[in-house]
Amino acid sequence: MVGIVIFGTGGMGRESAAWLADAGRGSALRGFLDDDPATHGTEVAGLPVLGGAQWLDREDRADVEVVVALGSPAARDRLTGHLDARGVRLATLVHPTATIGPRCAIGPGSIICPGVVLTCDVTLGSSVIVNYGAMVGHDGLLGAAVFVAPGVHLAGNVTVRAQADIGIGASVIQGVTVGERAVVGAGAVVIRDVAPGATVVGVPARPIGEAAG
Repeated sequence: MVGIVIFGTGGMGRESAAWLADAGRGSALRGFLDDDPATHGTEVAGLPVLGGAQWLDREDRADVEVVVALGSPAARDRLTGHLDARGVRLATLVHPTATIGPRCAIGPGSIICPGVVLTCDVTLGSSVIVNYGAMVGHDGLLGAAVFVAPGVHLAGNVTVRAQADIGIGASVIQGVTVGERAVVGAGAVVIRDVAPGATVVGVPARPIGEAAG
């Protein structure tokens, strides 16, 4: 059996351990990795913290997969790129309560959390996280390392570029594009395209510092 390790001992890591058990893969879970040396040799959620990324250098790469459970899109993208370059396989986690419609494609290393709905013809890049109860409508396209927080609603034909971060409870109307590394604030309602690197908040969503009018 191929073993699974979770990179990241925070909340997303502990949740991922529970979701692996829910998906019938708990017996494959060997423990956690974390780059904080203070965690090494401790236990998290009843599992050992085996070490940092260097632990993988001592393992047969064919015998282990890694769940990257880091919330930060930039950090997740850096780590997954580093692991991929070293030939480490990324585990993809889809919770059994998620609804995955026809012709949906989920990239390697992605985490699809409980209650998520991908309606149809949705494409996710590598290492995307779609969190509790979020919905992605038809023909949605989410780039690498996008983070979608709990309760987000993305209507049909929405494009979210790489490393963008969509805050809890936000909504994006049909046909809108959220640019690379953009941040959409919690509860925002996005009705127009968001520029790369911009942060938008409010209803309707506006860039921070833009006067309401």
